[in-house]
Amino acid sequence: MHVTQGISMAINVNKMIEVGCQVKILMADWLARMDHHIGGKVGGDLSKVRDVGLYNIEMWRAAGMDLDRVELVWLSEQISRHVDEFWPLVMDVGRKSDTKRIKKSLCVHRTDDTRGHGSLDPYLFRDFTPAEIFHPCLQCAGIVLFHHQADIWLLDADQRVAHMLARRYCNRLQMKDGPVALFHNVPPNLLEYPEHEAWNDPRWAIFMEDDEENVGCKINKAFCPPKVAKGNPCFEYIRCIIFPWFGKFEVVRNEGNCGATFFSMEELTVAYESGILHPADVKDALEKAINMMLRHINDRLRSNTGGKELVEAMEQRFSIPW
Repeated sequence: MHVTQGISMAINVNKMIEVGCQVKILMADWLARMDHHIGGKVGGDLSKVRDVGLYNIEMWRAAGMDLDRVELVWLSEQISRHVDEFWPLVMDVGRKSDTKRIKKSLCVHRTDDTRGHGSLDPYLFRDFTPAEIFHPCLQCAGIVLFHHQADIWLLDADQRVAHMLARRYCNRLQMKDGPVALFHNVPPNLLEYPEHEAWNDPRWAIFMEDDEENVGCKINKAFCPPKVAKGNPCFEYIRCIIFPWFGKFEVVRNEGNCGATFFSMEELTVAYESGILHPADVKDALEKAINMMLRHINDRLRSNTGGKELVEAMEQRFSIPW
């Protein structure tokens, strides 16, 4: 699980609850079943795919999401209830959508193992498969079918393709109101030259399952240009993850050099761009903050029987560095 899917999701859902929103989370088990990384590794067994969804839920609980005030909705159950509406809608979306536009969108908003990777990505050496092109149509149909039940959709950045497809479809049918969406912030690639790296290089992002050694390796290798905050991936992790979680960013230096605590991105940016902070200072502080956060979450995850059993199940079925 990408750190934004775990941390940002929990933080943003709690914010929506606090301002009075009634939150439903659509667990896309049926779509995950089609994913070769998830469904492919469990032979398409929907019950095992659902375990992945339950694992996500326990991870959100450990990250502090107020699940007592959230309604969980499983896509497979919704499709079964609305089968006569869903599949005709999927086909109609496919008929009314432009293949070239979908391909272009997929190249920009990549999903699965391609998200965040560079030119060695296999997508740049082959055309998209029919399943890859059809996948956004399925997502789009889900959004269109249930959009009257939701005033706002909270989506990951890699779901922009489906959302744009849904809005175009609604406009084409001259619907009065199309689906409105908010998107989680997703930090940029940690690698300086992702186009020179292998498509499955795990160093491109921080994941909820990363141990302290993995986090240290990734942050140490991360691109962090001196005196440049804009577009700096380390700064984006601080902005998207650290400040929302801790409310501050604490830099602890070596003995003899006083540290500093920053309470806003503006303060931090000024200190960094003026040269007061060195990239090594930022990286060390970022590594410590991420490890502190993940250690707390993973301890909570393993402290309950259900969470511990799901972690063990995921370790057996997937490659998780725990």
